[in-house]
Amino acid sequence: MTEAVRVRRAGPADLDAIIGLRIDFERITRDSGSFDEVLRRAEIASLLGPDLAEGALVCWLAESGRRAVAQAALRRCGRAFACGEGEILNVYTVPAYRGRGTGTALANAAIAEARCLGMSRLRLQPTEDSRRIYERAGFRQRGGCMIFDLERS
Repeated sequence: MTEAVRVRRAGPADLDAIIGLRIDFERITRDSGSFDEVLRRAEIASLLGPDLAEGALVCWLAESGRRAVAQAALRRCGRAFACGEGEILNVYTVPAYRGRGTGTALANAAIAEARCLGMSRLRLQPTEDSRRIYERAGFRQRGGCMIFDLERS
């Protein structure tokens, strides 16, 4: 029997879990598979931490028990939040928890938040493994990324 996965909005206190999942993702996707983890953790903290604290970055964690097993983030375009676009990023699910609808739940949370914020468009750069999730949600390939026009859906 598998334990249920619960999706919740993350806050600044969850930054370590968010960084940990990002590190796991990078271990899988980097060609060499090795990097200075301490340095990379500090870099990720400096990139995501201030925006998470200020609300420019909205994150979600999926948890199984007390373990973070997936994440997603929505960044408002620009620091002034004026352009009406958002970017979904840092989406990752631990391999053992894939195929359970967690990625879909995270994508839906980001889309719902973007609608609440009055965004007109979302963009993202999918992996080959995640492309189907976004296509089912309504994203379409445009150039090197996928786009979801919130005003047309």
